[in-house]
Amino acid sequence: MWTRRNYLVATVGIAALSGCGGDPGDQTGTTEGTETGEETGDEDAEERPEGVSEEEFENGPVPDVYLSATSLGNEQRDPDDLNAKADVAFSEYDAAVENDAHQPGTCCANCADFIPDKNGDAFGACAEVDGYVDGADWCTIYESLPEPAVPEDMSEADLATAEVPEQYRTADSQTGEARDPDDLQSQEDVQLSESVEAIADGLAQPGQSCGNCAEYIPDKNGDTWGACAKVEGYVAAEDWCAIWKHVSAEL
Repeated sequence: MWTRRNYLVATVGIAALSGCGGDPGDQTGTTEGTETGEETGDEDAEERPEGVSEEEFENGPVPDVYLSATSLGNEQRDPDDLNAKADVAFSEYDAAVENDAHQPGTCCANCADFIPDKNGDAFGACAEVDGYVDGADWCTIYESLPEPAVPEDMSEADLATAEVPEQYRTADSQTGEARDPDDLQSQEDVQLSESVEAIADGLAQPGQSCGNCAEYIPDKNGDTWGACAKVEGYVAAEDWCAIWKHVSAEL
């Protein structure tokens, strides 16, 4: 059966052969505005937001904007019911790949429990785990984002070029970028594919998904699909493309 995943993989292959899209290797899962362990005298520390201690980074509390926020998978965070990072083998992606439980391409950015950056410090949070979370992290309670159902009277092959519902056509992205329906790139030209597969195949960097992209327009009508301020067609939070831009860049 021809599925949306088949379609996306096929278009990525075509685009790659034709040289379309940007170089994802030039983009990373974090942005400027954080201080490194070297700068703070802690060589083993990963980058942390300025003024945040290692204890706060690992165990919270997170900023107020995340305390009871909703994740990419529509899970509400309960600050009184969270797992400690140590209890879920929480790690950065490079370490996660050594864990037998890790599946290639999976990371917080394409996890249903991830809450993307909301204050411009390049970190997000999790609906199930305490502390600051980067999109390129991973843990053993990773939960895949559910693939949205194909809208009625539409085939999977139609999704890439279909006109999106009215509420998305001129909507603002999650960072305020207005969508111009007359100035959009095709999904083929930007190598749109599912984030997990793009990361596993080396097209995307760990930590990159539409869910934490500055151009993404989240679900507005309850069908779990979203849209993009720069790309035509239906777009899911679990997707990725070559013009990905970290949400922090525009906050």
